[in-house]
Amino acid sequence: MGLSVDASNSCIPPTCNLIGQAPPLPTTERGIPLSLDGSGGRLNADRPLLVYPSGRLVVIRELSSEGNFGNGNSNGNSNSNGSNGNDNNDQKIKSFVYRGHSCQVTVAKFSPSGAYVASADIRGKLRVWSYDNEEHLCKLDLSNALAGPIRDLSWDFESKRIVIVGQGSKMDATSVCTKVIQWDSGVKLGDLGQHSRCKASSCAFKPQRPMRIVTSGAEDFKCILNKGPPFAKVPVEGGIPSESCHVRGAIHCVRYNKDGTVLASVGTDKSVVFYDGKTMECLVKMENVHTASIYSCAWNASGDELLTCAADGTAKLISYAGVNSQVTCTWNVSDKIMDNSNNNVNTSSSASVSASAKVPTGGMLMGCTFVQGDVPVSVALNGSIAILPREQNVGASSSSSSSSDIRFLTGHQAPISSLAIHHESGIMYTGDSNGVICQWKVDDGSKSGSVNVSTLANVQRGNGTEEGMDDSAMNRCHRGAISGLTCDQNGSLWSIGWDDQLRKTNGATMQNRIKLDAQPNAIIRGSELVVIMTVNGILLVRDNKITSDLITLPYEASSVCVSSDDSTVYVGGKDNDIHVYAVSSDYTDLEEIHKLTGTHLQPVYALALSHDGTKLASADTRDICIWNVEDNYAPLIGRSRWCFHQQKINTLAWSQDDSVLASGGSDDSIYLWSLKKKTTRVHYRFAHRGGISCLEFLKSPGMVLVSVVNDGCVDQWDITDHVMKKFG
Repeated sequence: MGLSVDASNSCIPPTCNLIGQAPPLPTTERGIPLSLDGSGGRLNADRPLLVYPSGRLVVIRELSSEGNFGNGNSNGNSNSNGSNGNDNNDQKIKSFVYRGHSCQVTVAKFSPSGAYVASADIRGKLRVWSYDNEEHLCKLDLSNALAGPIRDLSWDFESKRIVIVGQGSKMDATSVCTKVIQWDSGVKLGDLGQHSRCKASSCAFKPQRPMRIVTSGAEDFKCILNKGPPFAKVPVEGGIPSESCHVRGAIHCVRYNKDGTVLASVGTDKSVVFYDGKTMECLVKMENVHTASIYSCAWNASGDELLTCAADGTAKLISYAGVNSQVTCTWNVSDKIMDNSNNNVNTSSSASVSASAKVPTGGMLMGCTFVQGDVPVSVALNGSIAILPREQNVGASSSSSSSSDIRFLTGHQAPISSLAIHHESGIMYTGDSNGVICQWKVDDGSKSGSVNVSTLANVQRGNGTEEGMDDSAMNRCHRGAISGLTCDQNGSLWSIGWDDQLRKTNGATMQNRIKLDAQPNAIIRGSELVVIMTVNGILLVRDNKITSDLITLPYEASSVCVSSDDSTVYVGGKDNDIHVYAVSSDYTDLEEIHKLTGTHLQPVYALALSHDGTKLASADTRDICIWNVEDNYAPLIGRSRWCFHQQKINTLAWSQDDSVLASGGSDDSIYLWSLKKKTTRVHYRFAHRGGISCLEFLKSPGMVLVSVVNDGCVDQWDITDHVMKKFG
């Protein structure tokens, strides 16, 4: 892949004035360890950076900046080392989203220098790209580094060699599951030992000479020691190296401490094994450290403490002291996820979660690391990032910590499909394809307002009896994808999903579950009237109840909007026409009073009515048209004028003063248009990966646009300067 591709769409262009971005959560899979990196390298030693894979993205987020939506929540076009020449962005942007992969990313890690990042995906591709350059150019692109998914990688201490492990091909006898290469050329540096069924799960490079590489099997419960360069397997003589210290299952993670003197391994047998770093001779084996499979481990900066996490929902800190090693701290993260504030964590070495206790699926811990060497962090199956508290006197004799002190970073793991903002209270809601709804607190008076993210999982039945928290801890409000959100005048949230349910939210509790007659695709609010577009027709909702029967249409509806006085409903159809309906006085029926025909050549996928109700915007796969509502829908902008999108236009949004129209499409682009200068446009290329789902303007000084998309990011753009320069 050429460098021109990396310079354009692997990251948001530096010219885009992105002032805030909430990145997605890590992608997790049950039974598969999550690889995290909290080192940052020497170049970023002063920044608490956490690196993780999320879908097709690599996310690098600075934990100290969490809590500010506009001032310190991510773009990635800048860092403290000057990757962007814009000083203003240097102060605002504190995390980065890399988009250079075409399929799901499995692992990403900084080089020890901190200048480069190596990332890999499920198709066996390895990419090495620069972090200290504003265009994040690719240094190495190996499309078939392995035949199957790459599960883990590790840099050597010189930032010159990379070892990768994963899954090879069962059909090809020459296929390998472990490989060590030169970082810039991809040249193989020897033949590493291979694992049974051509599956490896983890690897570690010894951080000093003599060089050693340790790999672990995904099915043969063995660790293999390799020496070099050129690297080759070290044969077992007299039981050394100790390859079979684990008794069954997979060895999920192997890690060297800072000086390379000790190696640790964890696996499904619930044990932690410590080895000599050079010979891999077994030094200590701690059995039944957890009550379920241990998925990950990480050493602190000094190399005397090991952090582990497991499917039992706990994270533990082990103080390494040879045969006297012991657990000194335990965090029950799953209990905190379930909001069990009364269940404090017992951190004594003998404390553990009862084997009979049911751990919620979303509370299983899949990965852990130390950020900046001393801040323990874990990630649960539901994607929640837990920053674990450390006692000032933690040591061999310390045994106290509280789950109430655990801080979570939440958000979305899946593509975001809908957005709603209640401007009066400054509350924003986003919903994704997993049925998760997140609530964001945005300060309307400042572009750098604080954000508090929470998931709405507390649900009530319509008759008032508690349906209870989602016992899986996956935070799902609907049992299917969220297809629409809207806020009423009182600040309550109305949501629809592919579970054919309409739900109303007051505060953090979802109420009034209403079963719909057909699958809903969109929901929109006027003043007191809520209109739901389904696959079979239109439903009208008012005063917390459905007032109409399902109103069938002689065409398939593809978009809908309603006037602010609740008198008129506009429906865009796949018949390429726009239908205008009058709402009956009792809100039970619709009567077609006008039809805009011959206006579009493709289905009308987006409609937006200006705030003053005088202009109607419509869009298809290419064209955006504007209609004068007061002049019998005379065209202000006709077909083939605003026609620069390359794919389906998903959303339209008017600015608060109706002077600017924003459009977002599946071509990853955001366009800004204005009737002041009809031949001028502002184009934000590669604004998102996977297409824009929703756009909305905030009520704030200047013009601030919020966008949500399929990549799971929530972005905030300050378009004030661009609008002034282009439109006056």
